[in-house]
Amino acid sequence: MVEASSVEIRKVNKYYGQFHALKDIDLTIPPGKVTCLIGPSGSGKSSLLRCINFLEEYDSGEVLIDGQLIGYETPGGRRMAPRRLRQMRSTIGMVFQQFNLWPHMTAQENVAEGLIRVRGMRKPQAMERAAEALTRVGLADRMGNHPSRLSGGQQQRVAIARAVAMDPRLMLFDEPTSALDPELVGEVLNVMKALAAGGMTMVVVTHEMGFAAHVADQVAFLEAGELVGVDVPSRILREPEDPRIQSFLRTYRERNVI
Repeated sequence: MVEASSVEIRKVNKYYGQFHALKDIDLTIPPGKVTCLIGPSGSGKSSLLRCINFLEEYDSGEVLIDGQLIGYETPGGRRMAPRRLRQMRSTIGMVFQQFNLWPHMTAQENVAEGLIRVRGMRKPQAMERAAEALTRVGLADRMGNHPSRLSGGQQQRVAIARAVAMDPRLMLFDEPTSALDPELVGEVLNVMKALAAGGMTMVVVTHEMGFAAHVADQVAFLEAGELVGVDVPSRILREPEDPRIQSFLRTYRERNVI
């Protein structure tokens, strides 16, 4: 199994024009553990997630993957060379809200495409690896289907398989179930639970409090760009001390059951 990565986020700030989206964020993500980012919409969760693999440029602070700064040559210095950034990103898998599958390719071809283009793998080897990844997410019987012949949950599982096939050391999930019908959410969460049980380092932006409660090793709550609290699920979701977290969970419980 590929060794799991650690992430260290130190005093990270992010602006969109004059809007201060992330404010001095400090967060440690241990290797082989699951960290869930929760909070109201617009709180900075997705921005923080995307700063981890430098899909969003942070304006100050540091993001370190296994002790190596990502995005910049030195803290506050010039941008990292594209080749070096690609090399660091090659160890990070990311799953988005939308599935982003090629409509003209089968599920197996979609998963194999990155292995061929990014890893330079020969097609027969890539297709074999893709088959293994699809089997891992429970889609062994759907490899020859095009996206139009798959449900939303199945398409998201193909997207997860595509990321897993690259043997990442770290997986980032940006609200992976938000585009799914409610009855399809469970199948995607079950795949994520299996990855977590296998020791994958995972950072998950989610509104699924049940998943955070039962799978996360730590939960980080953000509001208005600030990291309000970080704790184990049993405390932060059941007995939060901060009134902002209490208010958020009270609103959630009015509609759901944790």
